[in-house]
Amino acid sequence: MGRQISVEGGPQGPGKTDTAAALARAIEHLPTKQLSDTPVLIAQERELLGHCEAALENLRVAYWAAGKALQAIRDGRLYRATHANFEDYCQEQWDITRQYANQLIRSWRIAQKLFEMVGGKSNDLEGILSRKLGFGQAWELVALAEEHSVDAAALLYLALIQVKGLGTTAALVKGAANALPAAAAGKKKATEEAVLAYLASIDGRPQLPAARDPYKALTRATKTLDAGTVQAAMERDPEGTRAMVRELIETLSASAGIEVEIKSSASESAA
Repeated sequence: MGRQISVEGGPQGPGKTDTAAALARAIEHLPTKQLSDTPVLIAQERELLGHCEAALENLRVAYWAAGKALQAIRDGRLYRATHANFEDYCQEQWDITRQYANQLIRSWRIAQKLFEMVGGKSNDLEGILSRKLGFGQAWELVALAEEHSVDAAALLYLALIQVKGLGTTAALVKGAANALPAAAAGKKKATEEAVLAYLASIDGRPQLPAARDPYKALTRATKTLDAGTVQAAMERDPEGTRAMVRELIETLSASAGIEVEIKSSASESAA
């Protein structure tokens, strides 16, 4: 997840609170007002914010651990020493309905698969997952996972957050899942194209991945578009290449706020 949570003293025994309680206790000295007037948080504020976001992050993915635990208890009949059936166990031990328990069970594999797929990558996808992939969004992927595969659901969600980032909502997840063609399910490129098409259809403009670094993209384009490439294009289609270069110069200069005057060369004028 986005941050590693360390609980002093290690795991406690069965039936005793562990990480959640430690996270709650870490939030001390609740402020009654803003602690400073600076636009940048002071050290005390940064520390408090870190404790608060760790607690919220834990809450965001708690359904993953709960669903996995409930499935182990249900399938292994680990409730049998104290309860006649799984439904009674859920209701009496945890005050949840069997329906909700089953929803948690049906959702946890999606979260696990997604964190496995993005773990250790250099981009911010893992951070986005920790902040956005709550039970509500995971639940919207369950039908897709059960009809096709958990991988298909994970690929769709990754394609969506690469474009929308922290703007991803449960409604967008549901719409993208419903719009995914069956032939694209489980196929990375086809899924990404389907997600882009869906997003374009709902707001009327092309989408670009939010995780893409525009400066790095421009750097790569600059290295690719060297003099040799332009010369080779000139040999193939002089007029078309001149037109493209002129349009590229005008677009780039206008975007960067640089005034450029384009003059035709003697050879171009003669042509």
